[in-house]
Amino acid sequence: MTADRIALHRRMARAKWEAYAKAHETNHVTYGGEWIYASDAVMMCPLFNGGAPQPMAELFSEAVATAMAEHAPDGDMLTPEFRMWWKYMPDFRLVSPFECVAAEWGFAVRDVYAGTLRDGTVLGLHEWDYVWTNEDGHIARWDWFVDSREWDPFLALIGLEPKGLTFQDYTVNFLRRGGSGG
Repeated sequence: MTADRIALHRRMARAKWEAYAKAHETNHVTYGGEWIYASDAVMMCPLFNGGAPQPMAELFSEAVATAMAEHAPDGDMLTPEFRMWWKYMPDFRLVSPFECVAAEWGFAVRDVYAGTLRDGTVLGLHEWDYVWTNEDGHIARWDWFVDSREWDPFLALIGLEPKGLTFQDYTVNFLRRGGSGG
């Protein structure tokens, strides 16, 4: 069982990495069928929602539902974020090799993204993800971390203030800017 869980976690981490590594080729971001969220899953990033863990079910607010209906009617919540960044940095992409520590509890990964603004400025972002799964192999918790010194210039680019930012506000923003109607 332990070897199977560790193998599942490695596949999940690899699927996320490949989704972003191949985004320019596929023009589509999907983590694949093994990324299943538990009904009580939570997400946390210290730079959103005051750093409080948020039940995933609560992240789907009325504003997110409205933006999704208009800008992502196919339900694709991942691709619009990349499309948004491509509007400002056409070469925005994952630039780091696959790095993963898979364990019985889940996995940890580090990804580095970068893109070049029209004025030649390169923006880079290091992201660390920690994903825990339940006994069924479904995602129970996803904590992710970015350095505000790197993240804040990204937010400024899309007109968002870091102070008081919620996942919901960020999601509505990228759906509007990168969704099918954006």
